[in-house]
Amino acid sequence: MTTSYKLEAQKKLKAEKKLLREQEAKSLVEKLQASAKAHQENMDRLAKKMAIINGEVVEEEKPVKKKATVKKAKPKKPAAKKRGRPKKS
Repeated sequence: MTTSYKLEAQKKLKAEKKLLREQEAKSLVEKLQASAKAHQENMDRLAKKMAIINGEVVEEEKPVKKKATVKKAKPKKPAAKKRGRPKKS
């Protein structure tokens, strides 16, 4: 005969494992999509190279560069001069 707290613990464990399996499935799908995208980009790159080798004209799209905003640095105050020992009189 099992006690109620053991049954509740089993139900809780099953629910946690179910959530864990769902998270793993989502991460696996994302990983597969990322690898498929990378593979497609690689195949496109190779296709461009083969077209260049075969003498075909390939139009390349140049990425648009954004201008970096440069913040002007505030001028720093000069460091205070160190004072030495006072002269003996």
